[in-house]
Amino acid sequence: MYIGKKMGIGAMWVFARKNLIKTAILSTAVTCVYQLLQWKFIAIPFLPVATIGTAVAFYVGFKNNQAYDRLWEARKLWGGFTNTSRTLTASIIALVDDKEMRRTILFRHIAYINIVRLQLRKTIPWATNREDYHQRLISDFEEITEFETALKALFEHMDKQEIYEQIKHKGNIANLALKGQFATVLKLKRDGIIDEYEHSDLTKLLGELYNLQGGCERIKSTPLFRQFSLFSRLFVNLFILLLPFGLINEMSKFGEYGIWLTIPFTTLISWVFMTMEQIGEASENPFDNGMNDTPISTICRNIEIDILEMMGETEIPEKLQAHNDIML
Repeated sequence: MYIGKKMGIGAMWVFARKNLIKTAILSTAVTCVYQLLQWKFIAIPFLPVATIGTAVAFYVGFKNNQAYDRLWEARKLWGGFTNTSRTLTASIIALVDDKEMRRTILFRHIAYINIVRLQLRKTIPWATNREDYHQRLISDFEEITEFETALKALFEHMDKQEIYEQIKHKGNIANLALKGQFATVLKLKRDGIIDEYEHSDLTKLLGELYNLQGGCERIKSTPLFRQFSLFSRLFVNLFILLLPFGLINEMSKFGEYGIWLTIPFTTLISWVFMTMEQIGEASENPFDNGMNDTPISTICRNIEIDILEMMGETEIPEKLQAHNDIML
């Protein structure tokens, strides 16, 4: 998640360079043909172009609203992970006197939320953004690693390599991790450590984690409906293609050399429209390993710190810091 108050020219150039170069070439070619070859017939009235531009702006705005809804829902789901984790931790500490059992349950929970994080960051080719400009900006960060490599490192950090070997080929490892928590809570009840009401409350908290995980997986596995995404890009490109042909008559009204203003104004207007389109494109998948993602690594680390502090542990990891104004 980008948290900077401004964006540098270099970052904006990464997003805009393809469109700027193409538009500059197109508008220069149209202007030269019109002015130097005197092909006046290529000019078209600006009114239909402006009408198309208005329609495109509304359509792109609608798409961006849908992308923002997905981004915000993802953030709310991970806020739910935070709140449920705190409640679960407080409940386990209050109900389980055996410190070793308490540590086992809560460390398993820390492992679970990190497994969810790693699964959500797996790349799904048909669901991910077709342009990787938003991903290249953070591709060299340690948090962005292959799923298998990151998962193995997590279990090694927990000193549970033998468990990793047993589950590494499973399709949904987070499901299995949470299933184990249900079994542990049931054992607490059968051993008389908690009563049936306390068991019911704990299973409700674990069930809420399944709901939150399922909500995140729904967003991850269901891209923004393609009829919105594909036609949005098509309409923007159509508008940019027509723009210099519509502007050329208008710019010629500014005098002998006014015609050459077609080039900068076409480039500027196209940059605005393409940027609006790219914002939606880069935001529609909040778990796409990009700079606009929900900062799930930061949230997982904060949950881990909360749990360890509530347990009274002394070795507390540091909070993750932003890299180039990007929270991972």
